[in-house]
Amino acid sequence: MLSALLERQPAAPTEQLLKLYWNRADVKRELKALRRERLELLDKLKEQEGAITRAQEQLEGLERLLTNPLAAANAMVYFQLRHLWRIGAQRLDQFARELQMQREKRERSQLQDAEIAKRQRRLEAIKEKMAGLADKRRTTIDEQTRLEQRVATMNPLVRLFRAGALKRQIAGLQSGRRMLEEKLEELKELTEKIQGEPLPEPEGLSLDSRRLINTAVIALAQHLVVHFSEHDLASLAKTSTERAVGDMKFGDRRDCDRMVERIREKIEELKQQKTFADQVKRRTDVLLTEVKYRNESDSVPSFDCLQVINRSPGAQSSELELARRTSDAPLRINVVADDYWDIMSVMR
Repeated sequence: MLSALLERQPAAPTEQLLKLYWNRADVKRELKALRRERLELLDKLKEQEGAITRAQEQLEGLERLLTNPLAAANAMVYFQLRHLWRIGAQRLDQFARELQMQREKRERSQLQDAEIAKRQRRLEAIKEKMAGLADKRRTTIDEQTRLEQRVATMNPLVRLFRAGALKRQIAGLQSGRRMLEEKLEELKELTEKIQGEPLPEPEGLSLDSRRLINTAVIALAQHLVVHFSEHDLASLAKTSTERAVGDMKFGDRRDCDRMVERIREKIEELKQQKTFADQVKRRTDVLLTEVKYRNESDSVPSFDCLQVINRSPGAQSSELELARRTSDAPLRINVVADDYWDIMSVMR
């Protein structure tokens, strides 16, 4: 006993050393993670401080700009154009969201309807099988009852010679009846299990749905470009998102006032358009026959097939005829390549 006790004594310090070693390693890992988190937070703090500094500089620059009446008038046009751009971007974003919800609902309905139909076929097959087993069970019960009555009504002498065979038949019928009842119970449980199975959910939108949504969004973007093409408002709105307020000039105060009024009028006209949905749908239908994709898995059309925007979608006029009518001339604007209304951010 003493020797065994002496042999066990060194084990305890060794285990303690191992625990200390692993605890030390865990502490080092946690310390390293905390240092990394601290550095990340410091980087974010520096970025935030830089953003605040830039915003302050922009505010001070804007204050200086607004002290000049002409510069202030130009700034008013600039911010009206940016407002116009935001309206277009918001329209696209909302439109894409609504279309996605519609397509998700439709695909979910199609998937679940197919699953319900499949489930119904399985349940009908089980029901038919259960009906067959129930008929066999009734037949077995009837036969068992008949044989039992036959045995019960036999005279003692006949029972002595023939009852054994009949009882074996009855035992076989009882065994078969139990098997049928077990099978019926299994099928009943299977029915309940199938009925309780959750309906499947689609794993994201299909490629066809994403292509349809993107094409409709492109159609809306083109419609907005056409609507705001008068006085070149669409192009100017895009430029306002790429240049600083002090870098854009729109003329004297009278010119600026007219420009502001035009922007407001076109925005109000857009809100009042009664055929807006029909025009976008017609443009979408035309685009669906024209767009091409670089790869079979792409959901965004190739830029090359979107170089021109017809003012009237589906019009069959020749290019020469359109050229004669300046107001109907197609626009050489690619809304996808030029990312009009931030369209790429809403593509599916």
